[in-house]
Amino acid sequence: MSAIKAAFDTYFAHWGITLPERALETRASGVLRAAGWHIRYRFGQEGGRDYLDFYATHRMTNDRHVRIDSDGQVTHLEAMLDFFSYDPNVPGDKERAEREYTAHNRRVARLIAEKWPEENSPAAGG
Repeated sequence: MSAIKAAFDTYFAHWGITLPERALETRASGVLRAAGWHIRYRFGQEGGRDYLDFYATHRMTNDRHVRIDSDGQVTHLEAMLDFFSYDPNVPGDKERAEREYTAHNRRVARLIAEKWPEENSPAAGG
């Protein structure tokens, strides 16, 4: 678990945010609000290995959905998209891009709501 804490603390070092020791001891889900960040986290296990998932939002940057494995490996998971792009010279491309953007964000919102059912979706600003 110390590798999980080290990776989390390194990820947010610029903002001075650290994973509370108590969270590691209890493996309880929690929320951190600091330096403009709203971070929801939860512990889990897959294939006999512990992990920590977090979803972090900040009004000045994109959302982050991250898994930290017990060895400290950081994997970026799907997060809400902030915008979409399209080629204005291609007929229908804006509509296609908007459909894909909307479908992606709806799928991610459902996934996040399933991970953190005790709270509103982080993507919705919970």
